[in-house]
Amino acid sequence: MTKEEIVKYIQENYGITYDNPFSDIEVMIFRHKDNRKWFAILMQVKEEKIKGAGKNNIDILDVKIDPLIREPILKKKGVYVAYHMNKVHWITIDIANIEKSDFEFLLDLSYNLTKKQRRLKI
Repeated sequence: MTKEEIVKYIQENYGITYDNPFSDIEVMIFRHKDNRKWFAILMQVKEEKIKGAGKNNIDILDVKIDPLIREPILKKKGVYVAYHMNKVHWITIDIANIEKSDFEFLLDLSYNLTKKQRRLKI
């Protein structure tokens, strides 16, 4: 996947565009319109920060994950322990090295985990 494909997927599926609340780094933050919670963070980092080795810059996407399925998800190609986020509730995706179906599942999961919860009135 490319950054452009990710931005397009999010815009088409959730009607959301990114913002960058930081002035000193280039990062794309995707958040819900109603509760302003982040569900995805797209940025570029040195490969060694994610994979432990390598000098190239890579594009990554941090997404929220249910801790109950975290371990099996971390075994998938292109998925790593979260960079710069809570290591239990977030994971990092190397967007160039993940299957499209896995990417869509993980992004949709993150979106749903962070959306405003509706309370049942009884």
